[in-house]
Amino acid sequence: MPRKTDGPEEPTVAEDPSVDGGTEWREVAQRHYDRDTDAELTTAIVYAIADAMDVEPRTVRSPPLYDCVDAAALDEAFFGPSVGDSRRNSVGSVEFEYRRYRVTVRSDGWIQVAEPVEQTGV
Repeated sequence: MPRKTDGPEEPTVAEDPSVDGGTEWREVAQRHYDRDTDAELTTAIVYAIADAMDVEPRTVRSPPLYDCVDAAALDEAFFGPSVGDSRRNSVGSVEFEYRRYRVTVRSDGWIQVAEPVEQTGV
């Protein structure tokens, strides 16, 4: 069952078999990143992965997150500084794999971590 946090309305996880060869995924953790109150996007991603793995965040080290995704670039693209008098509000999402997990970072701040569902008999 996904862990829940306070924040905006929780997202739903869509399945797109064309992306990962038909693998079904089950969300196992999620966390909401708020650019105004949270430290860094990288930290929020590590905490979401740690929740999924049921470990302390400090143990999420191998492989280093930066080997899987450029979190600083995501932070800049989705949550970067204001442009003129307008706040930057990008729309989109980025998915990457960390160990056996699929991590989705959405421009609305939701970080979702899913694991593959094992298929039993056909």
